[in-house]
Amino acid sequence: MIDQNLIRRAADYKETIFKALGNDPALLSLIHESDIHELAVPEGTGLKPPYIVLQEINYKPIKWADNRPIQDSATYQIDVYHNADPQPIMAAIGDVMERLDFAPTIPINDFLEKERLIRKGYRFEKNIILGG
Repeated sequence: MIDQNLIRRAADYKETIFKALGNDPALLSLIHESDIHELAVPEGTGLKPPYIVLQEINYKPIKWADNRPIQDSATYQIDVYHNADPQPIMAAIGDVMERLDFAPTIPINDFLEKERLIRKGYRFEKNIILGG
């Protein structure tokens, strides 16, 4: 059986990240809020870089007490697609995620030759203590 509370917690946390990214003045000075997408850039939009893609990689309970979850683990991947230098945008994202107490883990660096885009990103991880 799927834990509906887990699904709600995961959705709420993803929304928290979207809001934090979409309201950060430093990030918004580099990219428009409408250029932040979940999972992938919508096909056929004609979107021009730079843009950001946020993916939830994993969200699960990791500690239990009295048959209830007391701590979750969350992993998100955030990629910047750019045709020049994605580093300033990635730095602003890193600042936002640090304020949310996420630590960067796996770096993502790729050149997408077909699209002539630079892809740079990180997986960000955090353990979340659940309130009663």
